[in-house]
Amino acid sequence: MNRSTTEIQKIISTFRPPARADYPELDDYSRDEIYHDFFGGGGMYLMVQMLRSLNLQPGQKILELGCGKGETSVYLAQHSGVQVKALDLWTSTEFLTHKFSARGVNSQISAIQVDVTRQLPFLENEFDAIFCMNSFNFYGDTPGFLPQLLTRLKPGGKLCIGSEVLSAEFTPEQLDNPPYVFSFSLPAPNDDVNVFTGDFIKQHTPGWWRNFFQASGLLEVETCFELKDAEAIYQELVRYEYENNIDAFDVQICLDQIEWGQSHQPRKTLFVLTARKI
Repeated sequence: MNRSTTEIQKIISTFRPPARADYPELDDYSRDEIYHDFFGGGGMYLMVQMLRSLNLQPGQKILELGCGKGETSVYLAQHSGVQVKALDLWTSTEFLTHKFSARGVNSQISAIQVDVTRQLPFLENEFDAIFCMNSFNFYGDTPGFLPQLLTRLKPGGKLCIGSEVLSAEFTPEQLDNPPYVFSFSLPAPNDDVNVFTGDFIKQHTPGWWRNFFQASGLLEVETCFELKDAEAIYQELVRYEYENNIDAFDVQICLDQIEWGQSHQPRKTLFVLTARKI
């Protein structure tokens, strides 16, 4: 932490960006748009990988969990032609409704501010697919949540999650004494937040999530993969935050995590999992 400007610039100069040619879906998007109003790692790069895995059809009904500030919802509506129920705990319905109207997709998206782990206000077998980016790890393994969620999904419907994950599970020793890059205090006024217990301890490996879904007996996992360019995607996010003076603390800790992960496990990475309801 607390690297000088010269040190940061030297490190960032070695970063390689993701190959935009691998993401033709983003040809019309600027660098700013790829990261605008996104929470967590991956930005629109991760979202595109998720949609490739889902293969949605126009007119389908999609339940989106943890939509954040609604950028994924807008993309789903604009590029897949689907109808979206966009749920989030922290973003108000008013904010999302205003955004969807301003972006011309309000007829395709309904926003609801709700705790998704509670009873969901939908019919059984209502949705063709469930989409969840960068939030499932916070609540997805809550006892009873998955069976309750899947009652809203049609038989044969798809569940797709994409998020930050770890390259290895924490060892017992690391759980007792977490590596500093995963256990740190946030700047004030959030300096009372325990980042390890509130976030990183809830992250797992792609294999862990595959086993979790398979063990439920409710889903058949179809795809589960780590993004081959996850490192480049993370590096590009750090570069973008630094060059645009966004969250200097996050830049510093991400540099520590990247450096630590070059010779230690676990490291942060990104994955996509798609499963079919049995």
